[in-house]
Amino acid sequence: MNVARSALVGATVLFVALVATGGAAGADPITLTVSVADEDGDPVGGVDIEATWETESDETGTASGTTASNGNVLLDVPEGASVELDVDDGTYVRNRPLRIANASAADVSLGVSRSGTATVTVVDDRNRSQADARVTVREDGRSIDRGETDSDGVYETARLERGTYDVTVVKPGYFETERSVTVSRNAETTVGIERGTVTLEVRTFDDHFDPPVPIETGAIRVSSAVYGGEVSVTEGTASLNVPVNDAYTVAVVKEGYDASSERVRVRESPVSTNLTARRIPTLSVTPANERVLVGETTRVTVRNAYDEPTAGATVEVDGDAVGETDERGEVDVPISSVGNRTIVARDGDVTSDPVTVEGVETVDGADPDGNGSDDDAGNDSDDDGNASDGSDDGNGSDGSDDGNGSDDTDDGDPGNTDDWIPGFGVVAAVFALLAAGAVGRRRDP
Repeated sequence: MNVARSALVGATVLFVALVATGGAAGADPITLTVSVADEDGDPVGGVDIEATWETESDETGTASGTTASNGNVLLDVPEGASVELDVDDGTYVRNRPLRIANASAADVSLGVSRSGTATVTVVDDRNRSQADARVTVREDGRSIDRGETDSDGVYETARLERGTYDVTVVKPGYFETERSVTVSRNAETTVGIERGTVTLEVRTFDDHFDPPVPIETGAIRVSSAVYGGEVSVTEGTASLNVPVNDAYTVAVVKEGYDASSERVRVRESPVSTNLTARRIPTLSVTPANERVLVGETTRVTVRNAYDEPTAGATVEVDGDAVGETDERGEVDVPISSVGNRTIVARDGDVTSDPVTVEGVETVDGADPDGNGSDDDAGNDSDDDGNASDGSDDGNGSDGSDDGNGSDDTDDGDPGNTDDWIPGFGVVAAVFALLAAGAVGRRRDP
């Protein structure tokens, strides 16, 4: 009997030595004597035990063996390694491996338990099965198994040690539900969940500024797998009710602003969060003049989406760079040819809309010959270069033909002036006065 037992132990040791692989480089192997017992303390023979550890080359070393009838197995592992022991069996199980730090030759007790499963069915308050519900199994507060319900609302746990566990069920839009479940050989349980909502308050800010300033108007868009909605922003704040226990994508919706989004996790209590956004990057170009003499320059101002001067922007005329803006966002742009010239500004990946400046040879109203006249003769007269307006003979009369200073005569007759009675000469006027005096004396007594 002693000979047979010795032979069995020797064969076991030989078997373990043959299957042990991945020993830590440079470490001498030591032997662990592992004793396996069930929940009642009875030895368990015929079960496979595996040891694993991490090697110096970041690989996984392993050693395995099958327990003898007395529940013992010998495993060679590197001395000083951190080793995990677990059971690989169809009847017995451990919820977590047994960890051994700084392994040395020693006796190790490894407890195992008969395995069982639990089938969890999830329904809502109308007794409808709920797919995609998350099921978590905990032991002493630690998660040991988790998964999601199938299309029929059913989740079957992994093989676990038989006993009582806390099972938590949650689904987006539903309150989390927790209950105790006893895992036996094939346990079944049903868990009900209820819908719920919670308040989400979003404060919107433009973080282009330091400190950020509120975005007073606009809207926010909120979306998830179970919800989608948009609500107006009033005085920089938006508030809405959303389904519980979900992760939401939240974005500012406002003309001229980049719709960048943030993720917000909502559980079962009201949530308040800050959301930042910035204007879509733009450039505007403003020339000081719309028409410029060829060979001259015009000052161009470049501003960003916030109407702030943009320094360091490259300004181009008809596709050719002509300069960069200064700290005031300005640059002098030369106009070198006649016609419409297209001006754009570039700053990184941002390009302005084009503007047009016309290059001209002369300014409107200027005399191309330099003498200030509007006609071919270069003076203010019609025909002969005199300063008269509408005359033919070059003297100072207005509308006369003979240059004698009268306004309306054709032949220079002095009896047709504005100073005397029309149609009377000087002599006739004297005779008229004398005749009038004689008549007066004749009537005098």
